[in-house]
Amino acid sequence: MAVYTALSKQDIEQLLTQYDIGELSSFQEISSGIENTNYFVTTRVESGDLKRWVLTLFENLKLNDLPYFCDLTRHLDQDGFSVPAPLADRAGKGIFTLKEKAGVLVPCLSGASLDVPDEKACASVGAYLAGMHLSLRTFSQNRAVERNVEWMQGQLDKLHGVMDNRDYKVLEGFFTRYRVYQPDLLGCPQGTIHGDLFRDNVLFDEGEISGVFDFYHACDATLLFDLAVVANDWALRADGVHDQEKLGHLCEGYQSQRPWTDKEKVMWPYCLELAALRFWLSRLVSYHLPGYQQASLLGDTIKDPDEMKTILLSLADPDDKILLLPV
Repeated sequence: MAVYTALSKQDIEQLLTQYDIGELSSFQEISSGIENTNYFVTTRVESGDLKRWVLTLFENLKLNDLPYFCDLTRHLDQDGFSVPAPLADRAGKGIFTLKEKAGVLVPCLSGASLDVPDEKACASVGAYLAGMHLSLRTFSQNRAVERNVEWMQGQLDKLHGVMDNRDYKVLEGFFTRYRVYQPDLLGCPQGTIHGDLFRDNVLFDEGEISGVFDFYHACDATLLFDLAVVANDWALRADGVHDQEKLGHLCEGYQSQRPWTDKEKVMWPYCLELAALRFWLSRLVSYHLPGYQQASLLGDTIKDPDEMKTILLSLADPDDKILLLPV
């Protein structure tokens, strides 16, 4: 992920004295991603073996939210999913403080993300996501959606007069639509979702999923919204329009573990729309408004907002005048 807080060898060595994972062998900044500071950390245990970890410092999350994410990944880990559950220190704590910021140390998962997933990979991630949804039915903790209607309206207000006015009208039109269909989405099955399962948050090894990480957008929401986030990244053609073959494999993979209700079948296109709308809005905020992401020391932190706009326009009914770009 991006690097906002620089750590020295001495900083990391001091942190490792709190753990029973050996001595520091090497460390390296991780420049991909956009939200937190991350380092690869390699330690050498008494036997001489090397162990690899990921050290994360949270740049924007509230400290009170962190136990939720730690407990969620522990729940999935105990249920057999390959996720980065935080390592406990000698005092039994999974969260540390370094440079006045909270952080966690987690095992480094094997494998690599896919730049261009094929139909098989889409089916695999669909099934894996459904399996996580089923597992998390017994997860007892709750976290409300942060990017709710009020958040979206607040960001729209901030962007008014800042971004391109034609795009703003389109954004406003989709938001108006969302407020109409939102009650129907809430009538679909709800549960704990990942919320950010883009390609770079899933690892594959020899064609199989070897790890899923970055659960820091997890919350209680419409389950199919989670799948729509995946669809809007995994099942796209080069022109930003959905690849129907990949989309079909993704949905079939998911339904092999958790079949959709009749209500979900009706609301699926709206889930795709909402997923694109919410990420278009958040990317516009990062692109146009000042924030901590502009202070990155290493790595690109702003994703292209137009990717999500393209998806939205491809989903729009051409006869819906409110969604058309003004001439």
